[in-house]
Amino acid sequence: MDSPGALERFAPRLHPAIVADVRTWSDDPELGKLHASLDAHPSFKSFLDTYAEAVVARHLRARGCGLAFEVPTPSGRACDFEVTVDGQQCYLHVKRADTEPPRGRRLTISSRLRYLERIERPYVVSVRWHEGVTDTQMQRLVRSAREFITHAHVGDELVVHDDDGREIGGVLIVAPWEGPHVSLAIGLPTGFIDEVQRMRKLLRRAHRQFMPRAVNVILVCSSNEADGEDFEDALLGSHVERWDAFPPRGRRIAHGRASDGLWHGHRYADSRVAGWFRLVPEEDGLGVRLLFREESPVEPEFRTLLERMF
Repeated sequence: MDSPGALERFAPRLHPAIVADVRTWSDDPELGKLHASLDAHPSFKSFLDTYAEAVVARHLRARGCGLAFEVPTPSGRACDFEVTVDGQQCYLHVKRADTEPPRGRRLTISSRLRYLERIERPYVVSVRWHEGVTDTQMQRLVRSAREFITHAHVGDELVVHDDDGREIGGVLIVAPWEGPHVSLAIGLPTGFIDEVQRMRKLLRRAHRQFMPRAVNVILVCSSNEADGEDFEDALLGSHVERWDAFPPRGRRIAHGRASDGLWHGHRYADSRVAGWFRLVPEEDGLGVRLLFREESPVEPEFRTLLERMF
């Protein structure tokens, strides 16, 4: 008796409508090879890498797109998909960042942290603390954070210690934002999680699979809503304060992007479109946040086509 394939084994952890559609692909001339690849994975982690491709393929198939899976490039690599729609073609590269937080963790948030949201500074501020901190320690963290935030700049970090030298927690000025007061981002007790480097590595890996002289689209997915900001930082560059630029009206400091982004200057000039979406295996639907490069934009009609596709 043959052992069940990965799709059968992992079906209880997936959305039933997606599983039902993918099961029909076994003899599909376009997606049969994707079905076989998906079904052969030994672990759920590796399965999800290909499952992300299946979710994208299902989304595009529903919108009338023709698909070819694993199309070879002249360099000997392969694009994940060749997509044909309305007589136009583009090449799609899907990557998954494994950013899922540890299961079974419950984060108790102290009401004392809400005091920090009253501070009149236009920043996103991430706060973390160690599990099991006392109310007295949390008060110390908030007092130190308040003083720090009033004079800190984007990228600055503070670590707060108790009288005996043990670390209580930390504060990180993540990015500017439009509001007049601090916007809090609550981090896991283990520390600030920066997925930018991982996202940047995935973007570079996708670029190596580009089809020459064609429109190539990179799609990166991950499981956490906050990862979308890390994706933008990897693509556009980290947030920095620009003392050489004119600040917006009513602000004393101008903000910009650092040179560490994939799209900085003329770097990776043939990469002009990229997007991020949240992949939750047990949920249906695909919401892609598309970014288009300003320095070398795709043709307006192709941009409209991509926006309609996603």
